Amino acid sequence: MPQAAANRKIFAGPRVRRLRQGLGLTQAAMAGDLGISASYLNLVERNQRPLTAQLVLKLAEAYSLDLRDLSGEGEARLAAELTEALADPVFGGHVPAPAEIMEAAASVPALSQAFLTLYRAWLRDARGPTAAAAPPGGGSRLPPGEEDGFPIDEVRDYFHAQGNFIAELDAEAEALHAALEPPDDLAAGLRAHLRDRHGLRVSVLPVHAMPDAQRRFDRHNRRLFLSELLPQPSRVFQMAVQVALEEQAERLDRLIAEAGFATEEARRLYRIGLANYFAGAAMMPYGAFLTAAERLRYDITLLAGRFGASIEQVAHRLTTLQRGDRRGVPFFLLRLDNAGNISKRFAAGGFPFARYGGTCPRWRVHDAFAMPGQTIVQPVEMPDGSSYLTISRTVDTIPGPHPEPPRKLAISLGCEISHAARVVYGDGLDLDNPSAVTPIGVTCRMCERPNCAARAFPPMTRKLSIDASRKNLSAFEFG
Repeated sequence: MPQAAANRKIFAGPRVRRLRQGLGLTQAAMAGDLGISASYLNLVERNQRPLTAQLVLKLAEAYSLDLRDLSGEGEARLAAELTEALADPVFGGHVPAPAEIMEAAASVPALSQAFLTLYRAWLRDARGPTAAAAPPGGGSRLPPGEEDGFPIDEVRDYFHAQGNFIAELDAEAEALHAALEPPDDLAAGLRAHLRDRHGLRVSVLPVHAMPDAQRRFDRHNRRLFLSELLPQPSRVFQMAVQVALEEQAERLDRLIAEAGFATEEARRLYRIGLANYFAGAAMMPYGAFLTAAERLRYDITLLAGRFGASIEQVAHRLTTLQRGDRRGVPFFLLRLDNAGNISKRFAAGGFPFARYGGTCPRWRVHDAFAMPGQTIVQPVEMPDGSSYLTISRTVDTIPGPHPEPPRKLAISLGCEISHAARVVYGDGLDLDNPSAVTPIGVTCRMCERPNCAARAFPPMTRKLSIDASRKNLSAFEFG
């Protein structure tokens, strides 16, 4: 771990207090368990004393606590979402200071989340054909292109709330993988499983017979059609998706009902997301995959070769390794196209993705398009001081017939910098050197870094400072 990270003080008073109250303990009782005075614990809970490394270890030992439960991984993301919501003109432009927003996210996360739920419900209502559909002066309350994104956001948020890990689906997928014959040919095993257990035949069709689809299921004739354009990992994945839809239907129904989504669109999207989750877990079963990932130090290229998966499938699976008794490195994953549109956001950790807008132009995931197939390693630091190791590269997409150009996509896989020693991409980096870490923001509209030459928009949280007598590096100056 870099010395700077090791020396960073942890103020986690609200989390310690919630832990104590959840256990039904008085301050005196918890202090006795930890071997400290009740007055000192009171200071810790009020953030007047930091958590020392020794005290963190005592908490973990006394209450079987995962250390990450004290790290506040989700607070930065919650604070970013609160900032976006509070920047809405309906609040009159009175955005609290970043420190106040972070304090709210840390101290009253349930209340903060309830506020966001209420705000989003209001926005959904504002989309209806009423006079409230637009703010004063006209125009949408949402960024361009995001007016219909709520079902997707609802599903993404729910996956995030689950730590991007669905325990029972993971266990069922692992059992399926172990039962397939032959064990060394997953494609043949899934084809035979679908035929023998479900009376379902799999056929690969030429592009002229299925020009607009990757996969199509004919329920009446019990046929699964796959496009010849699909590479082998994608064919295996789509067969595993069909297994999930066939034999996990009741479990999917129950998981969807438990999620309590507000819209039918969200429920349908969640079913697809769960089936996709099952497919990835069947291709890369938890135990074997995590063992290999640790031995190979999370080398995504080697993992893809070992499990017959694509780079993107491996990267996505790495974000799900969060089983309570055996966790992997908590990765996050972002996927975008060459126009900057973000089509995937997954996080086992607490990386603060912005709900709307693109990413920071200083984040080198954008450079991947100029270096196809190459891996770009970049340590980055957020404005709140949290640092991450990011691994960016282009990923292969399904080709189309000539002259249709292939879609260009890039991913960035990342984890907190404290995990760098466990990851092969952290080798050779001088993480103690501040110049080795690139300062970035969540997105320009959420970032308050002053005089940034890469800035495309001013922050929503500050007033512009306009002075015709000078021109700084940044296109926008603010108070």
